[in-house]
Amino acid sequence: MHEHRRRFLTLSKRPQEGPWQAFCRRVQRALEAPLIDEQEKDGYHCARVLLQDLGDLPSLRQLCQEYDVAMVLEGTATADTIIGRSCLIVSAGVRLSGTEALGEHACLALPGTSVAHMQALGYEQFSQVPPELTLAQWLAMPQWHDCRPGCTANSGLERVHALFADGQTAVLGGFGVNDESPLRLPALQRLIPALFEQLSEPDIVRCAAMPRWPLAYRLDALKPRLGDINLAQLFLGHGGTLIWCQELVLRRLRHPNIVTDTVLSEADHEFVTGVHHHLEGNIKALFDPGGVFVYPDEWPAAR
Repeated sequence: MHEHRRRFLTLSKRPQEGPWQAFCRRVQRALEAPLIDEQEKDGYHCARVLLQDLGDLPSLRQLCQEYDVAMVLEGTATADTIIGRSCLIVSAGVRLSGTEALGEHACLALPGTSVAHMQALGYEQFSQVPPELTLAQWLAMPQWHDCRPGCTANSGLERVHALFADGQTAVLGGFGVNDESPLRLPALQRLIPALFEQLSEPDIVRCAAMPRWPLAYRLDALKPRLGDINLAQLFLGHGGTLIWCQELVLRRLRHPNIVTDTVLSEADHEFVTGVHHHLEGNIKALFDPGGVFVYPDEWPAAR
């Protein structure tokens, strides 16, 4: 009798759940949203999920960190470009779209707001940007921003509400003598001085003298030729590698002179080829040392 009962209980047990299956189950439970589990390739997995509530972001980030899964903004990296780990590709749902006017010439926008919506509102800095992109994708992609050093103000980006890789959040924007509020945020007390130290490095100084900013991260936003120092503009073209964008404040620009491509000399190109991994790696390590988000070499950046 006991032997038959043991056999019955043994046969009734569920198959052991692997780490990827546990991750997917917990993501679905946390977001209460369907998850598409794509085909495994070379031992690594990829899934897609639609984010409808910014309040779910902390849980999503925590799970990606716990299971060593890359948290990827849709439209940047893909499963084929992620190196040595599985990934979760996150899209913005319709509830993460919309704007709120801030006076006559600015607005607060959610990350899933379409570029088409901004074009309809008369934000002319988006005139050459594909209308189907979201604002989070526009922020992440370098090819839609003024490439000249010190000209990040041509984006009209005033502030970004960012989720950092360690789970802290902060609103980043103008920074100067009259606005030192970022230094009061624990997440930024270490980052901001380190970023300004980078500006004085000889390799960065040479990059700033080129006709086109050649690095993935816009340190030149901290030494502007147009406008004022703005920490939010550091993330123009960051590829989803440094932060997760939750909200943006944008200023409406009329007839901005945006230059998106300038050719580097052969000497400058060779110099950048030799130093960009080191320089970009230093900045990535400041924001995301554990690689919760994508690494710079995991997305097809326009250089």
